Amino acid sequence: MLAVFYMDGTLLDGDSTATWLWERVKQSPARLLAALAVLPLALPMVALPFTRRAGASVLLWIATAGLSERQLAASCEHFAQAFRGGRNSLTWKTQALSVLEDHARAGDRIVVVTAAPACLAKALLDTLDRPVELLGTSLKPLLGGWVADIHCRHQRKCQALAQAGHGAHWTYAYTDSLDDLPLLRAAERPVIVKGGKAAERKLLRAGLQNARAAAW
Repeated sequence: MLAVFYMDGTLLDGDSTATWLWERVKQSPARLLAALAVLPLALPMVALPFTRRAGASVLLWIATAGLSERQLAASCEHFAQAFRGGRNSLTWKTQALSVLEDHARAGDRIVVVTAAPACLAKALLDTLDRPVELLGTSLKPLLGGWVADIHCRHQRKCQALAQAGHGAHWTYAYTDSLDDLPLLRAAERPVIVKGGKAAERKLLRAGLQNARAAAW
């Protein structure tokens, strides 16, 4: 069986990309001033599905300007090691890891599909020391910095799974976001976390009769 997990807000108690970018930005006065200057424009863009990639790329470029590919990877690894040592605000969700372990013991294939940059998600998932496959947002260089290339969100997550050889349907899907409705609709047993009765009603309205909400 295939179990698909979202990462931020589902496995992690927080937003990995936002935390990493803030850590980078606040280390440099120039980056911090640039980020503060564009926030009034970038944040509304990030909030809207059709401009999310562009808004995120603006902030990503400011945080990564001047980094080579090797330096970008090193920054992600340094952030992951700080995370492992409890030196930033992110934590794994205990119940989420328990569910992931249950799937591993059952012999299920586990895939984490995330909108976070793949290099960042890989560094964080490596701290779990578990056999987990990753599909995330690819980055590309632009004018001395890095921006999102293929943004792994919404329907693109399903496309990424299909391109990775997992077909168009899977047994389980876990996410905290209704932006992942395509991912949930393709699952035999869709689960939305941080849910409750309100989330269950939303899932039913979306036509997911077999869905359930979990209080992670």
